[in-house]
Amino acid sequence: MKLAFAGTPSFAATILRGLLGSEHEVGLVISQPDRPRGRGRKVTRSPVAELATEAGLSLAQPARIGEAAGEISAHDALVVAAYGQILRADTIYAAPSGPGTSTPPCSPATAAPPYRARHHGGEGETGVSLMRMDEGLDTGPFALQLRTPIPPDMTGGELTAALAELGAKAVVEGMSSLAKKMLTLTEQDNDLATYAPKLGDEERVIRWGEPVERVHDRVRALTPHIGARAYHPDLSGPIKVLRARISEKNVRRGVPGTILPAKEHILVACGEGVLEVLELQAPGSKMLSAPDFLRGRRLEGTFSS
Repeated sequence: MKLAFAGTPSFAATILRGLLGSEHEVGLVISQPDRPRGRGRKVTRSPVAELATEAGLSLAQPARIGEAAGEISAHDALVVAAYGQILRADTIYAAPSGPGTSTPPCSPATAAPPYRARHHGGEGETGVSLMRMDEGLDTGPFALQLRTPIPPDMTGGELTAALAELGAKAVVEGMSSLAKKMLTLTEQDNDLATYAPKLGDEERVIRWGEPVERVHDRVRALTPHIGARAYHPDLSGPIKVLRARISEKNVRRGVPGTILPAKEHILVACGEGVLEVLELQAPGSKMLSAPDFLRGRRLEGTFSS
């Protein structure tokens, strides 16, 4: 099939790369315009735009995707993956075979990205769905779903990468079925849909009074791109806890947030259990392992709860 592809971040670039290695032809790539990014606010292309340029593909970067509807109509189907705009009807139905989109998770949930909320909640499984878009928000019928477990120590970054690879597989399989007119669609039960809200600032702060399993889920879900925050009275800003594990060490616990005595280890009492902090970043510093962090400073007392 001759496809138009719309996407922006690294997640979408992985899916585009999967299509480029398949039997399908990508005739047009649409991505968000170049924008200032990072601390230096340097104008930068999106990962999808970078890949399209490297691969010598036709690239469009309109302010609104509807401006590319005419170009999309020259293709058999439109694949959308994390593009970053809500599509209007004239764009959704521009291609003869209609659009499909690869989006986690497997069950009806709307947000960006809903799989992080699943991870944050300690769920053991997630996945991707290929659906035919309609004018609602993730309300179209499913074409296929692929699932993957969430191992107990997997970080948010690792899960995102795994889901991107799974999404690429789903899109390639789905487009092959569409080309053969064998794509089966299943309507969603929108009454079962849940809303997965964006994680606000309060959700980034570790709540030491929670059970250690819940604290650990928060840390790994927010690593590495956001980082779970912890506040200590001796520091001017938040510490980012970037990797941790549930401690099996037999130590006497204090009130939640208490830093427990342990040579070359950072152990913190939780509402139930003890968390061992493995990697962290102090304000204005780089990420360090716990032993390296402790060589440069002492960390005693209690984190704010």
